[in-house]
Amino acid sequence: MFKILRDMKNILIIFILSTLIFSFACDNKQKYIGLYRAEGGSLQREDENTIELIENGQGIWRIANDEVSFSWGINGKEIRLHTKTGGIIKGIIKNNGMEIMLPNSETVFFTKIK
Repeated sequence: MFKILRDMKNILIIFILSTLIFSFACDNKQKYIGLYRAEGGSLQREDENTIELIENGQGIWRIANDEVSFSWGINGKEIRLHTKTGGIIKGIIKNNGMEIMLPNSETVFFTKIK
């Protein structure tokens, strides 16, 4: 009898912890979904330079008429953009946007516009 109660208690604890972890993980990523526009750097020309983070962990980086798709993930305040060729572009979540460090050591800030 006590063994059954102990097992049920363990199952309940595992269920609650799993639910909490899953809800924090989803909520964490959910608030970053949206459209971001570059606010400086050499990539800020007359052409529109935007990054769109989509719900399913996918994204699109647009510069003028060119588009590149990528997948993305958040770890604390760090964002990582995973390119189709296997590269990783790192950034830091700041204020109402993100600061992306490009492979040429340049940093570009993207402000969330929607």
